[in-house]
Amino acid sequence: MPLINNFRSTNIWKAFVLNSIAASIVIVISITVKSHFDTYTTDDSKNNNIRRHTSFTSISLTILFTFLASLVAYTIMYLVFGFGGGMLTN
Repeated sequence: MPLINNFRSTNIWKAFVLNSIAASIVIVISITVKSHFDTYTTDDSKNNNIRRHTSFTSISLTILFTFLASLVAYTIMYLVFGFGGGMLTN
């Protein structure tokens, strides 16, 4: 039973809005995880450039956490809006 009953993906506009909410949640979480697992170093020169180093471990963990974030986001969307029924929506 969704918390918000009247906002289901019964037309194109509502489906786009609901999918955009889910995608935004996943993107924000994945960008945050990626920046957390990357390593940052500063140059000792005058301009103090900050360099980001990405390793295979960082990429692997980002993919794993992005997958988990998408599962959580779509579960929350299902509980709140009843999102994800596809062709099952009345």
